[in-house]
Amino acid sequence: MVDTNASGTGTDSLAVVERTFRILEHLAAVEETGVTELANELGIPKTTAHSYLKTLENVGYAINDDGRYRLSLRILLHAGRLRHSFALYQVGRSQVDRLARETGEAVNLGVPEDGERIIIYGAEGEDAIWDDVPVGARTPLNLTAIGKAILSHWPDSRLRTFLDHQTLGDETHRSLSTEDRLLDDLEATRDRGYSIENEEHIVGVRAYGMPIKRSDGSVIGAMSITGPNSRLEQEEAENELVGKLRETVNIIELQYEQL
Repeated sequence: MVDTNASGTGTDSLAVVERTFRILEHLAAVEETGVTELANELGIPKTTAHSYLKTLENVGYAINDDGRYRLSLRILLHAGRLRHSFALYQVGRSQVDRLARETGEAVNLGVPEDGERIIIYGAEGEDAIWDDVPVGARTPLNLTAIGKAILSHWPDSRLRTFLDHQTLGDETHRSLSTEDRLLDDLEATRDRGYSIENEEHIVGVRAYGMPIKRSDGSVIGAMSITGPNSRLEQEEAENELVGKLRETVNIIELQYEQL
């Protein structure tokens, strides 16, 4: 790859790698781009932008359609292999599908990574709200039912490290974006046995979450049921959904231990 800004040092080589991934992420975000658009977006010469795009095309990670470049489907091979490597995905996906059918709501399975909740699988029931949360979506742990379910069962030392090194997400007027508010909520989550996401991520959306644990008590990930606040905030609905969630989590935990 030709980079007019590189001089051959190790630092420059790392900069090339970093820029390559920025371009891949940009292609994923915009769906397609031209050389001039990419150059303007990254603040680089058009010749450099063309060099990166052409190289990605040559190695099969970009498709050139009459001068418009898009990410190729080759990336799905790596994403698919990675997801299938998760034992939690293997045992959890059928249970997610079942729970979504039974409740009619959106059901998600997630794991923590770098202070964020990552969705590894999700399904929508017939009454589910469409919130456009794709597999791989990353959201700060403190904003979601899955994230708070996970945080509530972390050892004190790990939770302390998270609070010391992560910036808490702040997206709505209900977001728990201060340490004191989050810790109070996590204590309440432990007491009741499940987390409640009350419009902290998306206004009008409510979710219930529960951690998925190994036999030694350590947390693998979490599962959530999500729906409109107006429907899920009713006490009868909460009790019913949490009961089904608890049953499903228990099944997943038992199957996980059998792998």
